[in-house]
Amino acid sequence: MSINVTSKDTLAELGTDDDTQDDYDPYKHRTISKPNSTFGTFVHVMKGAMGVGILSMPFAIRNGGLVFGVIGTFLLGMLYSHCVHLLVDTAYKICKRERIPMLSFAETLDHACALGSPRIRPLGKIFKNIVDYFLMIPISSMIYMVFVGSTLHDVINARTDLDWDVRIYILLAAVPAIGITQVREIKYLVPFSAIATTLIFANVVISLYYIFKEPLSFDDRDLFPSFNSLTTFLGAAYFAFDATSLIFPVSNQMKHPEHYLGCPGIVNVNNICLAILYSFIGVAGYLRYGDKIQGSITLNFPQEEDLAMVIQVLSAVAILFSIGIFFYVPIEIVWRRVHDRVPPKWHVTAQTGIRLLYLIGIVGIACGVPDIGTFVGFIGAVFNPILALWFPIIVDTIYRWPGDFGWMKWRLVKNGLMALFGLYLLITGTISSVEDIIDLYN
Repeated sequence: MSINVTSKDTLAELGTDDDTQDDYDPYKHRTISKPNSTFGTFVHVMKGAMGVGILSMPFAIRNGGLVFGVIGTFLLGMLYSHCVHLLVDTAYKICKRERIPMLSFAETLDHACALGSPRIRPLGKIFKNIVDYFLMIPISSMIYMVFVGSTLHDVINARTDLDWDVRIYILLAAVPAIGITQVREIKYLVPFSAIATTLIFANVVISLYYIFKEPLSFDDRDLFPSFNSLTTFLGAAYFAFDATSLIFPVSNQMKHPEHYLGCPGIVNVNNICLAILYSFIGVAGYLRYGDKIQGSITLNFPQEEDLAMVIQVLSAVAILFSIGIFFYVPIEIVWRRVHDRVPPKWHVTAQTGIRLLYLIGIVGIACGVPDIGTFVGFIGAVFNPILALWFPIIVDTIYRWPGDFGWMKWRLVKNGLMALFGLYLLITGTISSVEDIIDLYN
């Protein structure tokens, strides 16, 4: 996480020829000690979005219908790509305008508001703190530790004479997690993301084996969703693409950040690949099992077979190797806020201690509340639409205000429709999460 930036004062002292905004390219003024390659960034972006949730796509397609589900998956992938473009492109424009090399997610919101009208400017600090404090909550890591512990508990206890509590398995999973979470440079996390992605693909291959063991059937398969099932499909499918927390950490650490957006660009290629893979797995699984499809297709497989057990183990290992990239995000924000207060000679020790304390806190919460996924799901239902949809819209709208919205202000209308869709996901997701919490205690 070592980044050196070239300030405006330094540029002036060096006598650069960058005398106009048009001549200043933020990408050329970034000095990153250990930049990540384009391929490494693609691996991180792919892993950030694609987890074991891909095995839930048949259930999503069941709720969306064969025709609408496939079309909707591609459209939602395009929508998510568009939101990423809004964020990163606006950040680039602000950097170019203010002659600074890079901005984080939170800083982009702050600077966009600062460039807006006087009434908007005070919101910048509020938005910045909302983003930072939310991203500092290691939501994914909490869920991952519980998932790994629960999976090991189910597999080992069912096939041995052991009757260990799930908390013991969470503590066992924490041992390798100590080493993984101490990796500080995003470049060195690429192998972990690559291994996790490979294991997930192995799961997909095994799942396809079970799916195609018998002929697929189109009988009694819905082509379009009902009103009630539409909500489930949209929520599951859209957030299957979501890796908003990783957008700036991975793009800001690239050796060639210009490859992140554009055509084809990492973001576009990644979401096209995911849409194809999600649709294929979703349709095949739904055709195979129909209305009997479970929330994760692995639950439809014969649980007594060893191959089904292999899927569970591979899922647990893949998730364990994924912790590093999601752990990177909150630690980066915490370190950005505190590193100035730590003497340089203590930087390594301080980072090691912060990472270890964070992991201890995560493991402690996971052991204390093994059903934490249900409660964290509520937090995600509230904040994910805000982070993944509303804030990109806010950034773009504020920066373009009042006259840069194109013919008939079509960009403003488009942003308004996207905001309404985000509100829909927020309301329905929150209701669904509250119902899950109520069911947990009934």
